[in-house]
Amino acid sequence: MTPRVALVTCGAFPTLYEDDLLLIPALAALGLVGEPRVWNDPAVDWSSFDAIVIRSPWDYFEHVAEFRGWLQARVAGRALLCNSGDVLAWNFDKRYLEELASAGVSVVPTVYVARGERPDVAALAGARGWKEIVIKPSISGGGYRTHRLRVDAAGAHAAEVEGILHDRGLLIQPFLPEIAEGELSLMFFDGVFSHAVRKRPVPGEYRVQSHFDGTTETVDVDSTLVEQARVCVLAAPSLPVYARVDGVIKDGQFLLMELEVFEPLMFLSSHPEAPARFARAVHTRWAARL
Repeated sequence: MTPRVALVTCGAFPTLYEDDLLLIPALAALGLVGEPRVWNDPAVDWSSFDAIVIRSPWDYFEHVAEFRGWLQARVAGRALLCNSGDVLAWNFDKRYLEELASAGVSVVPTVYVARGERPDVAALAGARGWKEIVIKPSISGGGYRTHRLRVDAAGAHAAEVEGILHDRGLLIQPFLPEIAEGELSLMFFDGVFSHAVRKRPVPGEYRVQSHFDGTTETVDVDSTLVEQARVCVLAAPSLPVYARVDGVIKDGQFLLMELEVFEPLMFLSSHPEAPARFARAVHTRWAARL
């Protein structure tokens, strides 16, 4: 029988986000049938698939407990997950940034506040000399509940901070004006660099996502930057099938903002070989299990 690959998505994109549609013919060229499936659809028999690739379940951070349960059930059922269960569990909460920083990775300075705590945000930021900050949930995506604010106005966001900490952690980071020049995203498949894009916010905005009118352009990056990004990829618990390294250049140094090995948009349409590279990485993991 032809091997089937579930491409996990959400109700907002039941047939996949348009960029990921390129993966289906690339998988077919290798003898794998890619089938979009909504993660919380009770009618899906996940055990019928030969591999499960996390693509666009972009509402998971709004259903944290439910999605954790779904993921744990796939792991318990010994599903072939891409990325693997250890990578997904590690990357689910952005507290992994603390671990990477401790390992020597150059990360945007970050204060992590644990769920249920009642922090003095202004004091935490002020002690580090930060005047303007970004706060965000530790489990989030797409700019969800992310705010840019001056430290002296942090009190006005007390209710939002308390709301976030009700069921997840909070990240506090200095606002980096370099984001106006664009956030770099470097894509890797099985640890091999594929392509890169620069995501730019519109004037007056700091969030680069398309639903905030951010723009994207394909860019060439030098080998030094690629190697800096690869260090981030190799710091994951095991080698990711796919990885996106997001960061900015500050004072000539690449600073990691996020290592996206959970459900990142991989900008497959930005490079003609990217869909085939992704498909080959999935096929390699499937073939290794035979």
